Parts: sequence; C-alpha cells; structure tokens
Amino acid sequence: MNSFDTLKKLRKTSPSIIAIGTFDGVHSGHRYLLHKLLEYSNSNTENLEPTVITFNRPPKEIITNQYSPLICSIEEKKSLLRDIGIKNIISLDFDKEIKQLTGEEFILHLKNSLNIHSLVLGEDTFLGNDRIGAQNGLKEILRKIEVSLISVSNKEHSDLKISSSYIKKALMDGDVKKANLLLERNYILSGQVIEGKKYGSKLGYPTANIETKEEKIIPKDGIYKTSTTVDNKEYRSVTSIGDNPTFNETKKSIETFIVNFDKNIYGKAIKIAFEDFIRDQIKFDDIGDLKRQMSVDVEYIANSKE
Repeated sequence: MNSFDTLKKLRKTSPSIIAIGTFDGVHSGHRYLLHKLLEYSNSNTENLEPTVITFNRPPKEIITNQYSPLICSIEEKKSLLRDIGIKNIISLDFDKEIKQLTGEEFILHLKNSLNIHSLVLGEDTFLGNDRIGAQNGLKEILRKIEVSLISVSNKEHSDLKISSSYIKKALMDGDVKKANLLLERNYILSGQVIEGKKYGSKLGYPTANIETKEEKIIPKDGIYKTSTTVDNKEYRSVTSIGDNPTFNETKKSIETFIVNFDKNIYGKAIKIAFEDFIRDQIKFDDIGDLKRQMSVDVEYIANSKE
C-alpha cells in the first residue's frame, strides 16, 4: 500500500490543523513548533483536530539516495509525539508517488483526505519537488483552497540553529550533553540483552551487551556515564561503545555495567540513557591496567550526583 492509499483511508470530515515534517528526534525546535500547533488548535473555536504528518525517513535522503542513521526509531518518534499531546499521527513513506508531486499537488491531496483548515510549517520547510514554502508561493496556493498558513520561526539555542543534523554530529563527536540539551532529554539506545564475549565478567565487572536497531545512530566510541532501565527500574551504569581494543576485537559492541546489580537479564529489553562522555577507548598493554581503569570509571559513576 502506498502513501496515497494511507491518506485515502484516513479521510476526515472534521476540520484539522496539520504540521508536516520528518521530526527525527522530536528535538527542542520540533517541540516549539508542535506546541504552537496545539496552541492554535486549543484557541480556535472550530474544534480543529491537531494532526502531525511525519515521514519515516527524511525526504532529502530518498531524493539524494544518501542514507544516515536516525536519532529515533519510528515507534520512539510516535511515543514522543504522543507525550507532547499529539493524538493524530500519520506516518508516511516518502515513496515515488509523493516524490513526483509538486507542492500544490501534495497540498490538494491532503486537503481532499484530511479536510485541512490550517497548516503549521517551520520557516525552512518546503513541500513538493518544486520546493515551495512560506516565502515562495505557498501562501497563494493555500489561499485559493481556503487553508490558513501559520509559519513558525526556527528556535535557536545560544545563536545555534537547532537541527537533527547538528544533534547527530554532536552524538558522533561524543558530545552527548550537547545533544541532550537540544533534545530536551537524554539520548537513548534500547535493545535486547545478548550473550557477549564475557570479558567484563572475567574482570569482575559483568556487562549487559545489547543488540540495537541498525537505523539508530550510535554515539562515538568511548566510555559513558549512563542510566540503564531494566523492568521499568532505573540504575546507574557505565556504558562502553567500541571494539574492545585491549582484547584485539574488531567488531563494535555496546555493553553496560549496571552498578549494584547482579540479576540475569539475558533476553530482556533494556534502555540505556546517555548522560555524559567519560573518556575515549584505550588499548591497555596489561589486563590489570584495564581492570584498574574500570574500577576508577565505576567508582566515578557510583559517587557522581544524579
């Protein structure tokens, strides 16, 4: 089923106010726009249904055929949108049918399917293969079909434009504190605990190795201060990302040592929230040196403030 079929099945009679975007990460800038969507919906007397149309992958990636990992999975994105207060979420694939449309054609499809009353867009959001936006013709098109345009200025932090690409770069640089600031939450990797090489256990620090979804961005290799959630309970933890250079491994792994925890959690789903970067990976000449460094890392986490 293509994206048009999805829209046709969702044909609405009640008027709606709509925001369109990829919303990868649902970061601070996205939240600013979405709160505007809810404000306009609540202040309007016509009982407008606040609705978000989101693309599963950034359209730019589909057009250029250059793909990169995402900040959040589709399900994570939907959960974050619901937490903000968005109940109507329409996830679309940016398929060939949508790719070949002009901005006006795309808007007309939405008008026919969703009975749009108002459209909320960021100032640098463009629609269609002719890339029309608030500053270059979209207002005139919407006026012809009696749809209001609400253009929302980009939110900035310390003169920095908040964007998904900037957050991705921060994560790849290991600057999780900056990424978290712009996300307004800690960056999370989740996955099922799988059996590893048990290097941690041999050193007295048993770790939980996780298998993550390939679509998610993995922060820079290194050692991180984290918190790990198991069975809805949160624990302090130290998480290592990398290839265990001391043991001459080449395959990257994500493993977390949970402080004051000794349960068997193989096969369980856990969440690791990244709080701060502690240090780079180090190739130690001696296993004893690695064990002493791990002791220092764990003591730092155990004694650090929440």
